[in-house]
Amino acid sequence: MSIFKNTAEKIARKILNNLLKKQTRRVEFHNMTSAKHIGILFDTNQKENPKIVSDFFKDLKAQGYKVNAAGWHIGEDTPQKPLNTLDFIYFSETDSNWKGIPLTHEISEFSKQEFDILFVLTQSEELPVQYILSLSPAAFKVGAKSSNVTHLDFMIESKEQASIKNLIQDTINYLSEIKKN
Repeated sequence: MSIFKNTAEKIARKILNNLLKKQTRRVEFHNMTSAKHIGILFDTNQKENPKIVSDFFKDLKAQGYKVNAAGWHIGEDTPQKPLNTLDFIYFSETDSNWKGIPLTHEISEFSKQEFDILFVLTQSEELPVQYILSLSPAAFKVGAKSSNVTHLDFMIESKEQASIKNLIQDTINYLSEIKKN
């Protein structure tokens, strides 16, 4: 990493931490019965992930949930998104400023959504992903146990090489079994 990029990232993370200190977020447990609006934040950089998340997205829609998905990708080749949906977007570094703040309207709107559950299907430490994850006003954030655990409300312990499909299945199983008072 170049000196400029390293310095810029340190400044951006300090700005993000200051924004987090000012943020007030109401954490509320949701299970698969109580949730109505679901968000999915995922990583498209493994070839099979877009298809797996697309199937998950369609399945949730078929069950009557309102669903929005945002997929992070590296590089210029944007993965193909599912047909006939405006609620499924992709974003990359070029869609954000140097501080990691989303510049596009679509990403900005996704990051402001008050999801009942936000499925975090990435462990990416990239600034744009961390910005969306940490500042999301989602009531309940779930994902794999990782270094960004401070921003998750419910963590799934998974095998080191567990796939995104396993993470989805494990999370759904837990959220279906846990009762909400």
